Amino acid sequence: MASIVLGIGTAHTPLLILPPQLWDDFAARDRTNPELVFPPDGYAMSFDDAVASVVPPEVRDRPRTLEVYQEQYRKTQKAMAELKASVEAAKPDVVVIVSDDQDEWFYDNNMPAFSIYWGETAPMIPRPELTTGSEIDRKLYKLVADGYCGSTRDVPVHSKLGRHLIEWLIDHDFDISHLTYTEPSYGGTVVRHAPTADGGELNLVRTTASRPVGLPHGFSFVVEQLLPNVSAPILPVIQNTCYPPNAVTPRRCYQFGGALADGIAAWPEDLRVAVIASGGLSHFVVDEEFDRDLLDALADADADRLMNLPRHRLRSATSECVNWVTLGAMMAKAELKMELLAYEPVYRTEAGTGAGLGHARWL
Repeated sequence: MASIVLGIGTAHTPLLILPPQLWDDFAARDRTNPELVFPPDGYAMSFDDAVASVVPPEVRDRPRTLEVYQEQYRKTQKAMAELKASVEAAKPDVVVIVSDDQDEWFYDNNMPAFSIYWGETAPMIPRPELTTGSEIDRKLYKLVADGYCGSTRDVPVHSKLGRHLIEWLIDHDFDISHLTYTEPSYGGTVVRHAPTADGGELNLVRTTASRPVGLPHGFSFVVEQLLPNVSAPILPVIQNTCYPPNAVTPRRCYQFGGALADGIAAWPEDLRVAVIASGGLSHFVVDEEFDRDLLDALADADADRLMNLPRHRLRSATSECVNWVTLGAMMAKAELKMELLAYEPVYRTEAGTGAGLGHARWL
């Protein structure tokens, strides 16, 4: 039967791609980002309003020097190198990647809660060149784009395992969606929802023009950064973490992870399986308290805490943390133990915007 031999959780932020001397340049866009959601209450508000009303002094005054950034970059790059080496040493027969889609393959005309892609291959397609904006904007865009996908190619997919897991999940009370091919181009509209402090709701409409799109960035990051020397096929498992009203919950993700692990164990042939959760931790505003609570619960394999993570702390892109919840359930079933390689909360502005950079493995 198949066995899970390795688990990995990693952030996939551009901060892991850009050199630290460019972090301040990248942070400039935070000041006009309309999707900022601030802890501890999870309300959407503007950068300036948050600095004036909810950002604590210890965050506003936190050192944001190049020296601080360089040390954080050093630690996270060391962790990424260890994760890459761990996958290579595990010699997996398949790499299951659990991540999410953000305005890539799915829009409000079709937003499944859980999906598995089980085509024979999945495309890697570089992002189109940016031709507008300042010189530094174009430089940042190019570096980030290459970090997520540097060349056009097809990545093999373990189609047979994908079908097996879909049928297993259907038989075990999960109404899983599925994909076997991609379209020539994708585009559409998504509404970003988040509550505001006055009892209202942010309803931000984002429209993306149709363009060729390969594997969503949470998956292509893993292929590009962790699997360049791994020939094993992948299996993309897609969770709707970001978009209410059917965004997945921590409880359902934990149940889903357990069912995935059981389905893998039920595969009748010998198969070495690595599982990688891609995304998070907190961003676009750092919620260090939440990140550390999540990492502690994962280290303790505490199912109750993982299933009951406060959902108001899981708004905006911090919602990607539930990819780690799914992974945690799978690792508990496999009886693998977590080792935290790095956690670096990168506060890149006085509003606390940035990202919690988490990297862990289960052996």
